[in-house]
Amino acid sequence: KIASHFAFSVPDDLKLRDLNTIAKLAEYIVTRVDMPGTETSIPTPVAAQPETQSAPGAQVPSNAIDKVKEVIAEQTGYAADMLENDLDLEADLGIDTVKQVEIFAKIASHFAFSVPDDLKLRDLNTIAKLAEYIQSRAGVVQAPQTEEAADVENDEVPMASDISIPLNKDDEFPDPVSPIKRLIVRVRESQIPELSKKDFKGKKIIVSLDSHGFAKKIIEKIKKKKGEVITIGGKGADFKFDLTDVKATEKRVEEFKEAYPEVNGFIHLAPLDTYFDKKDGKGDSDDSLNTTIKSFFVMIKALFETLDQKENIIGTITFDSVVFPYMEDCGDIHPMFAGLAGLLKTVNKEMPDTTVKVVDFSYKQPKKSIGRIADIFLNELLCDDTRVEVGYKNKKRYVLSMKPSIADKTQQIISENDTLLVTGGAGGITYEIIKKVVENYKVNLIILDINDIYSTDPKYLDKVSTQADLMGILRDDMPGVKPVEIKRALDRLMRVRQSLENIETLESLGVSVEYNCVDVTDFKAVKAAVNKYDRIDGIFHAAGMEMSQFIAKKELWSFELVVDVKVKGMRNLLRAFKDREYKYFFTFSSVTARFGNEGQVDYTSANDFLGKTLFRQKQLHPERTYKVYAWTAWGGVGMATNPTVKKVLEDRGIQFLPKEQGVKFFMADLLDKTDSEMVFSGLDYSFDRDGLLEDPGDIQFPFLDTPVEKTDTGMTYSRILDVERDVFLHDHTMEEVPLFLGATGIETMAELAGSLSEDKGHFVELTNFQIPYAIKLLKGRPKELLVSGDRRKGGLFNCRITSQFKNPDGLVMGDPKLHYEGKYRFARKPLKAKKIKLPEFNPVSHEGDLETLVYDPKRLFMFGLFATITDINSFDGKTLVTTVEDKSKKEFFKGVKDPNFVAAPILVDAMFQTGGLLEFFTTSRTVLPYKIKSLKFYRDVEKNQEYFCITEKVASGEETNTYNLKLVDKKGNIFVEVDSFEMVKLNRLDPEDRIVDLVEFAFSNEKENSKVN
Repeated sequence: KIASHFAFSVPDDLKLRDLNTIAKLAEYIVTRVDMPGTETSIPTPVAAQPETQSAPGAQVPSNAIDKVKEVIAEQTGYAADMLENDLDLEADLGIDTVKQVEIFAKIASHFAFSVPDDLKLRDLNTIAKLAEYIQSRAGVVQAPQTEEAADVENDEVPMASDISIPLNKDDEFPDPVSPIKRLIVRVRESQIPELSKKDFKGKKIIVSLDSHGFAKKIIEKIKKKKGEVITIGGKGADFKFDLTDVKATEKRVEEFKEAYPEVNGFIHLAPLDTYFDKKDGKGDSDDSLNTTIKSFFVMIKALFETLDQKENIIGTITFDSVVFPYMEDCGDIHPMFAGLAGLLKTVNKEMPDTTVKVVDFSYKQPKKSIGRIADIFLNELLCDDTRVEVGYKNKKRYVLSMKPSIADKTQQIISENDTLLVTGGAGGITYEIIKKVVENYKVNLIILDINDIYSTDPKYLDKVSTQADLMGILRDDMPGVKPVEIKRALDRLMRVRQSLENIETLESLGVSVEYNCVDVTDFKAVKAAVNKYDRIDGIFHAAGMEMSQFIAKKELWSFELVVDVKVKGMRNLLRAFKDREYKYFFTFSSVTARFGNEGQVDYTSANDFLGKTLFRQKQLHPERTYKVYAWTAWGGVGMATNPTVKKVLEDRGIQFLPKEQGVKFFMADLLDKTDSEMVFSGLDYSFDRDGLLEDPGDIQFPFLDTPVEKTDTGMTYSRILDVERDVFLHDHTMEEVPLFLGATGIETMAELAGSLSEDKGHFVELTNFQIPYAIKLLKGRPKELLVSGDRRKGGLFNCRITSQFKNPDGLVMGDPKLHYEGKYRFARKPLKAKKIKLPEFNPVSHEGDLETLVYDPKRLFMFGLFATITDINSFDGKTLVTTVEDKSKKEFFKGVKDPNFVAAPILVDAMFQTGGLLEFFTTSRTVLPYKIKSLKFYRDVEKNQEYFCITEKVASGEETNTYNLKLVDKKGNIFVEVDSFEMVKLNRLDPEDRIVDLVEFAFSNEKENSKVN
């Protein structure tokens, strides 16, 4: 169009890849056309150069201690003069290892030396030692680093006039293209592992005893498998333990280690007693909590080093409380089992070489099947399957999976002017959420929180006082104490000030807010607070503590504190409301309850307990609504504002949930009574060792990720293309830029149409297909696609793929861009079989290897998976016959070699390639797929099966060429037929890249004419 405007022709040797910016394109035009009255050259804009910081001082100050103190003060909030040289960084200042690494990195950067790989921070545990080390290392100065300006996708940056307001600016529902998804936990059947040939020879296994026969049977079978058993517990045990007494267990386990310095496994069966005795009220007691979770943690910690070895085992048996709560007709749930399972999921993460198993059984009379249960359980411990949580019911094995979903948004849970009791609601994530709930529903609030905010000395509450001011006041008020205690006091004080400010904001919204200083682990205090109010419509248990530390280092007091706030808090609330009416109960859990997480054994255990507790309440009170919100880390609020927690999560690849999105997720789920547990998380496959996100190879529709909008007739899914996950993109690149294939676009929309097909029939035809705008992954960045479809009459579906450009701040800019669209038809039966007579072959010969001849990046820029043309059988100048075969052995998606496809994208792409090959034999021009009038599937194609592709060129227009294609077997049976396939013409190949002279055709007398057709 530009060439036409300036009246010059497009040259055959034009290389658009060299004119990839507006400036270069304009400069080229200036060289090609005389434009009176214009400048003869067009200035090329120069990107603003990033500012560089001056290099840090190359000279090390005579006293490096001053700089060390300065950095520590900046990173921790301590005043520099509080930091005495011999204070221990962790013991005296509360600076954990992660924070120490961060501090050291900043100091090293200042003095311009790199952090050595063999650095042992434990040897630099005081300010003086750290400074001395820096003094010795800072002689080598590195050149200052500058940050590169952020890359921008040149072809997608809209003009300023195209900027539109963000999507969902006034919308109460989550952004459909958020990387954080709403996931629902489901149960799916899994293959039963083969009977293991391993045994317990040479292994000493600890077994905690129960009194119902399970331990006895398992011990018998371990001994038959040549193992040695050490029993622990009460009467008859080899080593006496009172697991109901946690402090006693902590002391006793040291004596156990002296008696048994090496053990190879731990099977914890004592919790079975609290399950079978739960009708006597023992299942929900402190003794049950201690036996099941707390004492078990104490023993795992003490035995960590010896248990953390290859081929060692840790396991437990549960009933109807881990896997089966997510299945209908679940038996009575015992939440303590869930707490134990949560604990073991973190043990599994921290002991990666140890087999860790929780085997959940669903038996109406389990005591009658002890032998079978013991056999299944031991086989799980000995098999090669590494999944932690598995279940057995009716001779079938089940596992958990998580699928993206959207809130139903059809049934309102909260009513206007309700009274809501909230624990821990004066700050953090809970405050952000209840503020929005108050705005929307005008609910009155009763807040239970542990801080006695109204008894705080007014001198600490002056709003003009800075943190530094308050630190000074506290130092004067707390003489002689360690700096870490002053810092903790300051942190508590800042929370009090924030709580008071938050309560003022809530009251300004025109509702009643009553704050009660209550420790939720104290039942009498909780009961007294609840009894003050005649009406409470809902409960929101959001109180929680997080004190990350690995099992081997975690102290019992911190484990108990984290567990008790959530577990005892939940139990106390339910007891306090036992004889009261209420409509709904919400609680906050964590994504760690599903995955487990290093350093969060207590947090994982407590959160898994919370979820199953509300599941149990749903069994008892189906008329009420119970909701468990399992969050990933939020950005900018809550526990992840702790720099250490944030750093740990970032290092593990956890995606943070923006605060606004988190609030919208919550508000959307207040309109959904169908789901009781929602997990809000990114699709963190690297974090998901147990395959909860499912093996991508088993996914029914692998190109569909997250449903983001549902209508009566259609659906929209979000799909993030990412070269790390979508490894097939590496095999389809033009000048190292991955391109989404035309065939994968067809497949993506076919999957959407298939998901909407009510009878789940056969994909038989695609019509009116076009690719208005290709999809590139510039600079290898992930790209968000929206895949939309609507159901029409007669099994027809209108489908499209679009994308929406966002700037680095997440601002939506411009209109959605259409990439693919087409009409799909599904039918209950395949199309009527069709057969043709194969054409007479005109032999073709060529120089060199066929794959090298065809699959050159300058010609057909696909390879690997898509190197499917295996022979050139015939060409007469118009009709090309090739042999194609999908013989790929590589992964298509990460970890998946043979996905479940609807429209055979590899072989459909092979057909498209033949149109390009035909052009190389004739016009030496590159072409790309553009439109299809009709594509029909008659039969299912198979991998590792040879087919003929018959490609006929039927028209050549100004901008496109048109072909008819047939994929047939050697008998002429048609499998796929493409009518009127248009390919857009690109540039001619450079002379050195042309292959027409490397190929000999039977119609050689016409070869010269074919070159210019």
